Amino acid sequence: MRIIYFVCLCTLVFGCIPKEQKEAVRAEQREQTYVSKKDLSGVMVGYCSPTLDAPFYVALEKAVRENAAKYGMQYLTTDGQGDINKQVLAVEDLLSKGIQVLILNPLDPKALVPVVKRAREQGVAVFILDSFIDEEAPYIASVVANNQMNGELLGHWVVNNIKKPHLNIALISGNQGNPVGRERRLGFVRGIAEAQLHLNNKVDFTIVSQGWGKWTNNGGLNAMEDILVAHKEINVLFAENDAMAIGALKTIKAMGLQDQIVVVGVDGQKEAYELIQRGEYGVTAQNSPDILGEKMVTIVARYLNEEPGIKQVNYTESVVIDKSNVNQFYNPNSLF
Repeated sequence: MRIIYFVCLCTLVFGCIPKEQKEAVRAEQREQTYVSKKDLSGVMVGYCSPTLDAPFYVALEKAVRENAAKYGMQYLTTDGQGDINKQVLAVEDLLSKGIQVLILNPLDPKALVPVVKRAREQGVAVFILDSFIDEEAPYIASVVANNQMNGELLGHWVVNNIKKPHLNIALISGNQGNPVGRERRLGFVRGIAEAQLHLNNKVDFTIVSQGWGKWTNNGGLNAMEDILVAHKEINVLFAENDAMAIGALKTIKAMGLQDQIVVVGVDGQKEAYELIQRGEYGVTAQNSPDILGEKMVTIVARYLNEEPGIKQVNYTESVVIDKSNVNQFYNPNSLF
């Protein structure tokens, strides 16, 4: 069923991010390299990844490991293997090895709360990276991409760069209930609505269909196949990560619709940058594992130095990358 999102107007009352807040977020990213006053060589840091079966998570683990080494910290890592029960066991394994700091990238915002509570009871300082955990969890600080703002900026880009009489949009989401995906798509919808109001004094676009791609290339490919069987009028695809968007693009090309459908993704994956350079992919938003890892370990070092004023939620910079600026971000040697 086609859903016309005139109702997006009501979300603008509370959903849009003021310009001043955007500037504050950007200013916060311009940090100098932190120098620890304390010797941190006796600190053992444990990092638990949700999985290592994806280039993003491999690159993120590498960034955490290398930045911990810069401060001389001891380092252990475990892999949740894409299974919440295995991730709980992986965290328990780290706790059994005497870590003082736990950096956790949770698969599920609620399921990891009990083990985080146990960690704190043992005196372990807990930090959350790249994802979210329920507010009941006693963690020190988190570092995440500003997913809502990334989505909003992508929505603005679509309105300002895709000159179609009407936007017929398909969404490919990761998995149901995932807070990162939810923030990205709601930010995207708000961004379109805000930009259309600014330009035309009205909101008029259609979300034609939503598929679920499980965050993978193959998932995006299959979801796009199902969507295009019923909806050949689509002219914009928004996927909640580049991996699904890249998979979906294979389907779009196979059906000869690459000149009709503009692909929009999130993360800043190397392969997406290459497609943007070739003019086959519209735009992505930065979610750099290198920046996430560096910022996270810097905050850990600041905490261990007993610095005041550490925020509980810390965002990386929101940037959209298209053909006009892709060469500034593309690194052919990047893992991701």
